[in-house]
Amino acid sequence: MDSPRNILRTLKESKRILIPLHLRPDGDSIGSALASYHLFRNMGKKVVVASADPLPEVLLFLPAAKRIKIVDPENLPLENFDLVFLPDISSPNLISSAGKLNFPAQTILVNVDHHKSNRNYGDLNYVIPKASATAEIIYDLARAWKMPIPPEVADCLLTGIYTDTGGFLYPSTTADSLEKASELIRGGANRDAVAENSFRSWSPKAIKLWALILANARIRKNVAYSQVPYSQLKTINYSQSEFAGIRGFAVSNLLLSIKDVRAAALFTESKPRQIRVNLRSIGNLDISKIAEKWGGGGHSNSAVFDYRGPIKDIVPKTVKLLQGPIR
Repeated sequence: MDSPRNILRTLKESKRILIPLHLRPDGDSIGSALASYHLFRNMGKKVVVASADPLPEVLLFLPAAKRIKIVDPENLPLENFDLVFLPDISSPNLISSAGKLNFPAQTILVNVDHHKSNRNYGDLNYVIPKASATAEIIYDLARAWKMPIPPEVADCLLTGIYTDTGGFLYPSTTADSLEKASELIRGGANRDAVAENSFRSWSPKAIKLWALILANARIRKNVAYSQVPYSQLKTINYSQSEFAGIRGFAVSNLLLSIKDVRAAALFTESKPRQIRVNLRSIGNLDISKIAEKWGGGGHSNSAVFDYRGPIKDIVPKTVKLLQGPIR
């Protein structure tokens, strides 16, 4: 792993920086990217933040969120950037809908992440799997670089930590997470705005989606799961950016919160034969290994993968794996 000093020296030598978000960006992706945007702008750098997918509307309250370009990085003039800063992107395949991008040979890639599936694909890498969120790592880097953390940066970092810990409910929450959140609030982060926009600003469509998820829920051997086929999902007029948060909240706070349930899975068919599978667990059942089996990834207790094929095929296979012995 590269040192904060080496990363800072490389940043200082750069002039134009690109910060991509990962596909279907969440609070940690957006919060980490925008915090970095403010920090680098304060260094006098020209910075562009880009997302191939739309942002969740509830997170547009973050400072400079509306400056994020909604454009696939594949369509940007990549040769104009001498450095690409990649926060919360576990794989280079998650930057563009086109898959892995071919950056110019002279472009330096700085990979900063907390996913244990990250294979250190950057020219410089700073990957801390024990961190609850990439925003925690950006906080540590800012402190190591002796950079001030103004309120606009604090808002972004607190959002990243708060959302990736599920409001400090997920097993990934540590004493460090809480201490850093406390320091960010002392530094001017708006705790009320972060909490309100993270988990208390659902659209009315959320009720319809949660109703479908709960109506289709089943419990088998300490595993709660639900499937929502395309035939049901298409009856609700929702956007993908809306559904991402609604889906994650449902599997974590509805299915996994049932007494004696140790693992939960949600299978949603956004298009025929295109299934997104969200997994959550409690304890030492490492569901990231299950996600990796189908080309996905994540953390020990929170993971996701996409599956192309009939929903009736992937549901029993995944549930069977989740019913295996707690490891």
